[in-house]
Amino acid sequence: MKRVFLLLLLVLTSCGLSLDLVEKEIPAPDYGDLNYWVAHPEKLDLSDSVFTSRSANQFGIPVFFVSPTIYFPKKGGSWNLDPSSITSAHAFDTPVKYQSTAFNVAGPVYSPAYRQSAYQVYNVAPNAATAKSYAIAYADVREAFRVFQKQIGPQSPFILASHSQGTDHLIRLIQNDLRKDELDRLVVAYLVGMPVNDCDMKIPVCESPSSTGCYTSWRTYHTKAKFHNKYPVECIGVVNPISWAIAPEYESAAKNLDVLISDSKPLFQNLVSAKIQNGVVVTERPQFPGSILIRTKNYHRGDINLYYGNIQENVLTRCLQYLKEQGRQE
Repeated sequence: MKRVFLLLLLVLTSCGLSLDLVEKEIPAPDYGDLNYWVAHPEKLDLSDSVFTSRSANQFGIPVFFVSPTIYFPKKGGSWNLDPSSITSAHAFDTPVKYQSTAFNVAGPVYSPAYRQSAYQVYNVAPNAATAKSYAIAYADVREAFRVFQKQIGPQSPFILASHSQGTDHLIRLIQNDLRKDELDRLVVAYLVGMPVNDCDMKIPVCESPSSTGCYTSWRTYHTKAKFHNKYPVECIGVVNPISWAIAPEYESAAKNLDVLISDSKPLFQNLVSAKIQNGVVVTERPQFPGSILIRTKNYHRGDINLYYGNIQENVLTRCLQYLKEQGRQE
């Protein structure tokens, strides 16, 4: 059987990646075409995968999921991915299968293939090329969200979820382009893997496990890791993905549920702890067969998978609370 190790096992490296990229004219996706949706309720797709005992689509609350960076071009490549390419489109399969499914307990997942920025935008100082690349990627996410809203209708609640680059785009969407009626229907936003400036955020950070109309966010590191904060620590919105509180108290691994490492291995229980420290979540080095491949103290790739079952439980809690607040039946 082919062993499929998740993003958790991969080590970020820039080897073979050139900063010598070029601007190319890439047609904007047509989100009226299902081919530009990696996940959509009108398709049987990888977002329908179920890895735990929690069944998918328990509330019919749709999830708009924006994938992390999956585009690593070599020299001469474009600053933006071409989602019309079959190969490029399938590159989104991994995060949709192993990350978006942490949220599918709420309802159907919508996830666009978009002209995302190349990984190299993070390797250079911001400049005109990187800014243009990110603007192109964001334009697609915004358009996909508009189509998503039309398809779910003006009365439907929804969840936003993302990782890494996807989180940057959803932060911008919340700050600049979510209307009041949409904010009122937002159950929760899971903005994972990038720092969120809570001192300048349109919606509040979630302060309890059942808060709604708010956002959660965390970045995961080893307890002894060194890292850089983009914002002052006091302005970084961070939530503990075990307790779902913003308090700095340590949460033991005994409460860590259903860690998803591989689809060919059982789920791991009690694998890692979580503690908020200096604007991030810190934990010990995860120990499991194959973890020797983890050569970094930055657990960015495992932000979602390390707390997979805890996320699912929290999604269910917030959906129940939202429906209760709205006076709706489950």
